[in-house]
Amino acid sequence: MIIDTVTLEDLDEIYNLERKSFKKDSFSKDLILNLILKNEYFFKLINDELSNDIIGFIIVIQDRDDSVNMINLLIRNGERKRGYGSFLLKYTLKKVIALDKIKTIVLNVNSKNKAAISLYQKFNFRIVQRIENYYRDKQSAYLMILNI
Repeated sequence: MIIDTVTLEDLDEIYNLERKSFKKDSFSKDLILNLILKNEYFFKLINDELSNDIIGFIIVIQDRDDSVNMINLLIRNGERKRGYGSFLLKYTLKKVIALDKIKTIVLNVNSKNKAAISLYQKFNFRIVQRIENYYRDKQSAYLMILNI
């Protein structure tokens, strides 16, 4: 497994993975393009450099001087429950923590997504709030925080 920075060449594949996984709540292609252009914490997990098939990706944006927001972590359907999410999250957390100035990482997760919630709790994120009607289909989300 290799983790690398997402590039413009990955746009279509990232967008297609996003649409398949999140459907109505997926990011637009323009938003993904902007995130690729502006974001230093947009990583992909690939099998190997030859195939460059994206197994998953993570997007973290710095929204304040001392805080980042993990806005997306996706592992391709059929590749889940193999430790890829942990591998990608651990790598990204190391990168963020290395900045020294970041004190908090926040994220929102669908309150019904038990696998994701369990993954984040394994890395010491804690649920601090339930947000009703967060998603377009009116499902709720948990706001989770990791203090570094």
